Amino acid sequence: MPIHSNLAVLIAQANVVRAKRHQPRLSLRLLAEESGVSLSVLVALNTGKSTRIGYETIDKLLSYFSEYIEVDTADLLIWERNGSSMAKQMITQQTSD
Repeated sequence: MPIHSNLAVLIAQANVVRAKRHQPRLSLRLLAEESGVSLSVLVALNTGKSTRIGYETIDKLLSYFSEYIEVDTADLLIWERNGSSMAKQMITQQTSD
């Protein structure tokens, strides 16, 4: 699928901040409780089995993660063109300029 979730990376980044604050490690279950997004939706996003995501879910996740890190939609959802991420293409393009 050309669009996938970067949820695992956001959880890891939030966990770095949470550790510094002496907060418990963030799991999918805890994320569901604290963000208001259902566990089944989070599991589907995390495993790559989700085929759609609602605007409300995006809003809840970005609002939640913004408490720990600077985040926007591009940090949560990654679009790939022809099997390679746009970030990789942008880096390649910048280095060739």
